[in-house]
Amino acid sequence: MERQRFMTVAVVFVVLLAGCSGFGPSEGSTSTADTTTQTAADATEQTTTTTTAQATTTTETDSDSSTTDSSTTTASSGSWSKPTSPNTPLQNKMEEEDREQGRIKSVEFVDKTEASGGGYSDFNLQVTADTRMGNIDPADHGSVTGEPFFLVYVDGSLDNGSRFTRTDGTLIERKQVSQKENGEYTIEVRPDSLKQSETQDGEVTIMILLMDEDKDWDDIYGVKKVTIDYSEK
Repeated sequence: MERQRFMTVAVVFVVLLAGCSGFGPSEGSTSTADTTTQTAADATEQTTTTTTAQATTTTETDSDSSTTDSSTTTASSGSWSKPTSPNTPLQNKMEEEDREQGRIKSVEFVDKTEASGGGYSDFNLQVTADTRMGNIDPADHGSVTGEPFFLVYVDGSLDNGSRFTRTDGTLIERKQVSQKENGEYTIEVRPDSLKQSETQDGEVTIMILLMDEDKDWDDIYGVKKVTIDYSEK
């Protein structure tokens, strides 16, 4: 009886051992599959990241190149060229008693740069003038409103004793302006304009005219002369 019980226990023990051996390889296979899948996913993610980074770098390089070209173009602009001359003969529209000045109240030199040899190599003009021209042109011009602008001459002179007049000197600047009573305007006098007009060192006369643009001949509404000690260097 005891021998039979012993044999039964031995059989159960053998069955249990067989079951444990069957479970072991199954768990091992699952772990290997998971590792293989994870490795493949990591490789795919790394490849995608590298490709994206390379594309981004190329785009940024193109953008920087475009910005540099644009800045270079802007920096090269602004050189001086001779301004457009007025329509002549000029018609004198200043009052008889005020032909020495007209509507120009004052002219001052501003933004001056001292030259090493004395005098000034660079300067601008600040002009105060009545530039209102609301009802001065004939109706056949299409508009009775005038178009005020300034002319700047080096060593200029004006024969303003009659209805029509002429100017002498070298025209260096022209500036269109708005219509204001006693407006203040800054006219830039570029150093290249003085160099290219072959202005000599020493005392230079600057003449400023306040004009109205017309179809046939432009009208003078103001004139002012100022002098400055000029030196190119």
